[in-house]
Amino acid sequence: MKNFKRIVKAITGYGLVTIVLIAIISVFAILCGGVMRVFGFRYNSVGSVILYFTIVSVVGFPLEIIIKALSKALNSLLKIDRKIEKTLFILMDTLGTGITMAIVDYFMESVSASDLSIFVTSFILAILSLDKGEN
Repeated sequence: MKNFKRIVKAITGYGLVTIVLIAIISVFAILCGGVMRVFGFRYNSVGSVILYFTIVSVVGFPLEIIIKALSKALNSLLKIDRKIEKTLFILMDTLGTGITMAIVDYFMESVSASDLSIFVTSFILAILSLDKGEN
């Protein structure tokens, strides 16, 4: 009985975390989908938008980590200025996110993203991903 209670608590805890993550991703997807729609993004349903951004987030996460590490490494190794590091990060992150979005768009029939909508959203996400702590 003790193990059963522990299993139920674990399932409940993981379930709540999953629900919160889905809610956050859904709000994020709807906001980004709204911005992209202005620039030519088309979709069949809100669920398609949520699925699109969920896949983009999962596929793009490793690339995001590599890009952040690369920009920090360039700063450390080459002693580049912080402004140049931020600029390189924005360029690399925009390119990485854009490529990820284009690939996911290619394989999803329920969404259609224009190049402009991908670029604008990738650029906005890159700006929002900047480390705000240091100048």
